[in-house]
Amino acid sequence: MNILYLCDEYPPGKHGGIGTYVRLIARQMVKLGHKVIVAGLYGPGYGGANEFNDEGVTVYRFRRGFNFRFLSNETSLRSRIGTRLLKDSGLMERDIKKSLAIYKDKLEQLIVENKIDIIEMPDYNDYIRFCSTYVPFPALSVPVVVKMNGSMTYFAREANLQAPAHVVKMEQTILNKAAAISSASSYTADKSAVYLSYNKAIEVLYNGIQTDLPARNVPKNPKQVIFTGTLVAKKGIYQLAKAWNIVYKSMPDARLLILGKGSQQKVIAQLTDDAKASVSFMGHVITGELYDHLAASAISIFPSYAEAFALAPLEAMACGTAVINSNRTSGPELIDDRVNGLLIDPDDVGQIASAILYLLNNPVDRARLAKAGNEKVRELFEISKIAAKTIQFYKKVLKY
Repeated sequence: MNILYLCDEYPPGKHGGIGTYVRLIARQMVKLGHKVIVAGLYGPGYGGANEFNDEGVTVYRFRRGFNFRFLSNETSLRSRIGTRLLKDSGLMERDIKKSLAIYKDKLEQLIVENKIDIIEMPDYNDYIRFCSTYVPFPALSVPVVVKMNGSMTYFAREANLQAPAHVVKMEQTILNKAAAISSASSYTADKSAVYLSYNKAIEVLYNGIQTDLPARNVPKNPKQVIFTGTLVAKKGIYQLAKAWNIVYKSMPDARLLILGKGSQQKVIAQLTDDAKASVSFMGHVITGELYDHLAASAISIFPSYAEAFALAPLEAMACGTAVINSNRTSGPELIDDRVNGLLIDPDDVGQIASAILYLLNNPVDRARLAKAGNEKVRELFEISKIAAKTIQFYKKVLKY
């Protein structure tokens, strides 16, 4: 089968769960004997080559017209002001419309040259957040399936907010034009169907990871806790920082390692002066370094408010840490509480602190949960098994 994945955050470069997952599934499809192309329309300042080969996957990065490097750091004041001016003036949207037309032509060329059978794209597309009016994603000439990993509408509604009407319409159009829909979790499928008024069947295909990892030659620190993810409110990082003040007061030799892109100062502002010295920020790191830090940590924690099906806890389980996960959204689809991890309410700072302290103070139970978590991720979420199920989904769509 010849497969084209659409992705606007394919590594290397700063990326989230969608980029990580697409790379994993694309590489695995190549191992299964399929031809795989990945193409994406990239926003301002995203680095890297325009075309490269990644373990047999051919990757294309097509650039929007406005590709100014100074816009790449979205947290900087300069970038925020520049983006706002371009958006308010209408120049950003005009550029997006032009870029999408060129992108469609490039994709159609790839479809013909590579005899593409099927295309998979996510429900979240980065260009949409810069639009002030309805700018639909272009129709393509072969069947397109959509993987739900959390659209703008989904995350807005999960935060009890309303997405702009034109955003909802764009995301509804993407679903309604699709030949079929899959979702990273049952929760996301059910909620997205409601939020986007979608009434057809949705196949649940959980995200997966590579679990057969090389042994990490790093010593495990029994006092180290790790958080990996973007430093934004929906990931629960500010609640974790508040809880860490309680942990530090009870156990001053405990250490918190925070990995991920985002504003560190906003997190630091939640910490007491005493606790600050026990927290280290590593920023965004490459996969190998991430896994080294996970393997060296006794506990990983993910007090998220909204996810589709987060890869971060899967990675932590694969690396042998005991996982504390949110009880919100799809959290219970991964963790069975007190069986292969702990579930916490991200709104309950005291509960977060208690869960961390319990595992720090109970190494036997911590090891039991880590072992059970590792076994579960190997059994159910190994990427080779997810890829095989995905191929069956594609064949059903194409009526093979």
